[in-house]
Amino acid sequence: EGLQYASKKGMPVFVMEPLRGGTLANKLPPAAKTVFEHADSSRTLAEWALRWLWNQPEVTMLLSGMNTTEQLAENVRLADSVTAGSLTDQDKLVYEKALQAIRKTIKIPCTGCGYCMPCPKGVDISVCFSAYNDVYTVGFGTALKGYFQNTGVTAAKTSLASQCSKCGKCETHCPQNIKIRERLDDVKKKLEPFWFRGLKFGIRRYMKLK
Repeated sequence: EGLQYASKKGMPVFVMEPLRGGTLANKLPPAAKTVFEHADSSRTLAEWALRWLWNQPEVTMLLSGMNTTEQLAENVRLADSVTAGSLTDQDKLVYEKALQAIRKTIKIPCTGCGYCMPCPKGVDISVCFSAYNDVYTVGFGTALKGYFQNTGVTAAKTSLASQCSKCGKCETHCPQNIKIRERLDDVKKKLEPFWFRGLKFGIRRYMKLK
């Protein structure tokens, strides 16, 4: 609705994070990947995502981050060749099936943009949310392992969800309007169960960390 409203007012629309911080290209749930691969294995996941955006007549420009010359070439090719209204009814059905698969697993719509950072208490918000989502995509064990590694349980400084003081500074900068404080509580409950503190203490003591 916002996209269409802006266009009606004559405003050009630049889409930021068209791949949701890389999530749509690198971290789709297996079920969603399968939907796209069965539909057309020659298209990358990034291409599927960008094609959907370029199909919208109201979109003026995509601000897409690129790390390789291959990604640059792909983005240029799609921007040059894909026109508004080019998606077929069959294509749209593919997106709908993939979206249903994604919605079953993505519990927190964080793109990892980092605009909520830095946290005054040192919480790595996007890492916490990514680990929480991983519980539902790759399983609790793998998610917990990643949470341990990426929040610094074995490092000098930690960035755990439980460090949140609920100051709310992060929420004033979140483009997704996520209720970050509430969701960090969810992360804490899921990934820092009653035995977590003792395990963390034991590991850090063994490694001679404060």
